[in-house]
Amino acid sequence: MLNRSILKCWVIGFTLLVTGTYSCTCFSHEGRPIYIELQEFSEGSYILRWKIPPVMQPGTEPKISLKGRSCQRMDEVGYPDIVGVTRYRCESSFLGAEDEVTSSMQIQLVYPVANPVLSTLVHFERLNGERVSIFNGPEVLDLKLPSRISFWECVSQYIEAGLDHIFEGYDHLLFVLCLVFIAQSLKTVLITITGFTLGHSLTLGLASLNYFTIRIDVVEVLIPLSIMMLAAEILKGKSSRYKETLAWRHPAAVAAGFGLLHGFGFSSALTELGLPYGQKMVALLSFNLGVELGQVIFVILVMFVVSFVGMIISSCHFPKSIFSKVIQSNIAMYPIGITGGYWLVERSLSLIY
Repeated sequence: MLNRSILKCWVIGFTLLVTGTYSCTCFSHEGRPIYIELQEFSEGSYILRWKIPPVMQPGTEPKISLKGRSCQRMDEVGYPDIVGVTRYRCESSFLGAEDEVTSSMQIQLVYPVANPVLSTLVHFERLNGERVSIFNGPEVLDLKLPSRISFWECVSQYIEAGLDHIFEGYDHLLFVLCLVFIAQSLKTVLITITGFTLGHSLTLGLASLNYFTIRIDVVEVLIPLSIMMLAAEILKGKSSRYKETLAWRHPAAVAAGFGLLHGFGFSSALTELGLPYGQKMVALLSFNLGVELGQVIFVILVMFVVSFVGMIISSCHFPKSIFSKVIQSNIAMYPIGITGGYWLVERSLSLIY
């Protein structure tokens, strides 16, 4: 009993140290892209606006400009380190017929030092009201402006965005990890994750299509609280008398309920990304598919690692009973709960200050 208590103290102390040391990197969804907006306000006249994420240091911001046939800069205002506005006059907008896919214009990014691995999000609004949203990775610095995005281009872009979001959303991943612990068997895990999927897909769609909205800063506070609640439930579940609670008897229903909350968190990223004109449902479904693929990959990796460690221990003739006791003790819930608590306090303070 003493050795177990000492082990718990070491785990809690180490987690507090790591959380405090790497707090700047333990946020969810901090990889905000460079936001660029191009609007055609009259025939051949454009306004180029951009916003640089605050994570960039002064002097490292890219120079952003519009290139094309006879495109001339008219004036520039704003603060380049945060937001800038430039007016352009170009000879013509699109080549040939109305269904021409590519245009003669492109937005160019030139970094003075080096690319800090930031993606770019471009919203292009034409004079007739049509909108095109273009999402590119950090390796693309010359952003071509299509008159419209094809179906498969839209699907590809938003699946990639969904994958990026879930893999950068450490709070969502920790919650999914808790679901794996509480479900345990492969069949129950799949059913539980499906419940979580149904829950967050509903609120993701409602919020992204502006049918129902909620303050995202409040959601960001409640998400780590959900992690702490589930981690505490798992720790209590070591005793059989606590396994009669709703979370243990119906994990899929509980996952669906919490999924409603997490869906609003997913929608914040999709709101920043925007939904393309005329392809809103395609983009929404593709983004959600990307999120689901990310979750499935994460769950498979977790179960593979646990099985692989078990095989290594068995092959090394390490007492299997000790490994089973470590797994059954759910000791991983201590660092997960502490991390959730850290996020809860920090995000709660951000509501005040």
